[in-house]
Amino acid sequence: MDRRIRRVRTVLDEQYRDPPSIHELAAMVGLSESRLAHLFREEAGKSIRSYVVDRRLYMASLLILQTHERISQIAYGVGFNDVSNFNHSFKKSFGMSPGQYRESHDRNGGPAPEPKA
Repeated sequence: MDRRIRRVRTVLDEQYRDPPSIHELAAMVGLSESRLAHLFREEAGKSIRSYVVDRRLYMASLLILQTHERISQIAYGVGFNDVSNFNHSFKKSFGMSPGQYRESHDRNGGPAPEPKA
């Protein structure tokens, strides 16, 4: 993977709650915004925005299973500004609502389902 895209991914993994703008990311790695967007999609298989949303959903899934915090607090904590949007995105990614995800793990006592690709 291109070192510049690795750098951007590292930054996004660390700052997913409030990620830098594409302008800031592009300046950080010495690319134009359009070139960064194109190269990122080519290398990562998704847009920068989708990458951030997927990272937020992944972190939320961990918190849902590892804490008893309210779903709304988890949604806000990982960077979503709207709980309804979070619930919709989570269900689209994991095939069930965040509450169902937590319940399926609690009931089965084993690992919960992985997100859909």
